[in-house]
Amino acid sequence: MNLTAKDTLTARGVALNPWTGFYFLQSLLINFALGYEFSLLYAVAFCCLLLILWRSAPRVQKGVIGVCSLVAAMYFPFGQAYGAPNFNTLLALHSTNFEESTEILTIFPWYNYVVAVFIFGLGVIAVRRKSTPKRTWNHFDSCCLAVSLVCFFVAPVQNLAYGGVFKFKDTGYPVVRFVKDVVVNNQEVLDEQTRMQQFAKMKDTWNVLAVKPKYHTYVVVIGESARRDALGAFGGHWKNTPFASSVNGNLFMDYIAASGSTQKSLGLTLNRVVDGKPQYQDNFVTLANRAGFQTWWFSNQGQIGEYDTAIASIAKRADEVHFLKSGDFEADKNTRDDQLLKMTAQVFAIQRSPPQLIVLHLMGSHPQACDRTQGKYAEFVQSKETSCYLYSMTQTDDLLKQLYGQLQNTGETFSLVYFSDHGLAFKERGTKVQYLAHDDEFQQNFQVPFMVLSSDDKKHRLIKARRSANDFLNFFSAWTGIKTKELVPKYKFISEQKAGVTWITNFKLKKVDYTHLQTDIFTTKSR
Repeated sequence: MNLTAKDTLTARGVALNPWTGFYFLQSLLINFALGYEFSLLYAVAFCCLLLILWRSAPRVQKGVIGVCSLVAAMYFPFGQAYGAPNFNTLLALHSTNFEESTEILTIFPWYNYVVAVFIFGLGVIAVRRKSTPKRTWNHFDSCCLAVSLVCFFVAPVQNLAYGGVFKFKDTGYPVVRFVKDVVVNNQEVLDEQTRMQQFAKMKDTWNVLAVKPKYHTYVVVIGESARRDALGAFGGHWKNTPFASSVNGNLFMDYIAASGSTQKSLGLTLNRVVDGKPQYQDNFVTLANRAGFQTWWFSNQGQIGEYDTAIASIAKRADEVHFLKSGDFEADKNTRDDQLLKMTAQVFAIQRSPPQLIVLHLMGSHPQACDRTQGKYAEFVQSKETSCYLYSMTQTDDLLKQLYGQLQNTGETFSLVYFSDHGLAFKERGTKVQYLAHDDEFQQNFQVPFMVLSSDDKKHRLIKARRSANDFLNFFSAWTGIKTKELVPKYKFISEQKAGVTWITNFKLKKVDYTHLQTDIFTTKSR
């Protein structure tokens, strides 16, 4: 391009200004950082908006770009792992203690933080840009304004056209969507917590019709973040669960969790659900209490407050409750699951007349898995974190073996159930920093182990019929011999009988047919 042409473009305000490219790069990175699907349209539109603001209100533009860059830099690592803000991420923010927060920060690849610093650095540069003399309005400015306005109304008009309601807040601009999603989902979390706290202090409404327990002691072990394909006993490629692979009992090879995160999944699993909402006063512990069981809850998960989480609200209904973690922000309590066995040993040391229900809530394979295993692993598979994840299954298997031995030594009849709350999905797949994190897009996020081991079992049995965690209370009722008016099983849980369509609840609180999800296969690549 010759000098005459450049001078002409400059005079019209359409010069090849490096700031135009700079703002476009920022728009791309901010879109990418906030966890939304990439959209060239909205990247161009936001760039146009920044150019217009610089033209008409440079101070406002600096404020907008400064705040957006800071938020995008802070959220970038989370956005790559968990996507845009939703109910689950906001729920996790409310219910995660300090220890879990620091663990999450250490699991992201180092280069995610490099990109985050880069985004922040671009924001600093933009904020420090020196003002320029005002120009007259030109065609380029008009085009930028038109593009930014048209793109702002694309999504609201589409919603209206497809039978929805026209709302300005439904615009597709990532920055606006981020604010809306944070505000709306945070309010939903607060409303759910308020509702939970109200129900948690209410008396249960169970109507028990009969109590005929087959065994004296019932134990429920709730695992954490265990994908079924990571356990050898449930079809995994590694022989990392020798106890579960050989013990007499019923192993369910197609059990599906209710949701993809602890609080939501167990909230839907352990409570009676009416119209999609957990009735926190009617849960498996209050049912056992109502039936005359003596109930115990031992947890290696954090307790932030008495009714701060769905699980803590259930736990507090037990006769005896003990948390190894209190949620103390000043204490480092990276406790091991096997410490819970000291508590069960104390319970078993004394003979008790009433039937017993003992619940153990494990940290299991919660990310970061190498924190669970103290960095140990048996076989290297793709990355250290993946290898530790596989070894964490062995640790849980060994805990179950020891617990089973304790139960046998009591001389009482017993039955033990183990299942995990949800699975995980691979992130940075195929790299040296491959790790697993919460997700809701894949079948493996919901494929978890479930087994029932009883003192009178005579063989190792694999049940291939699909079962859903949404039916856990019906199973619990039949398993413990507690017949109640509110629970009417539609099929025999411990059988090969078909159970119908299996639904899961995703992070947007939408019910989805499990079979419609994608797959996230656990590859066997080793060093």
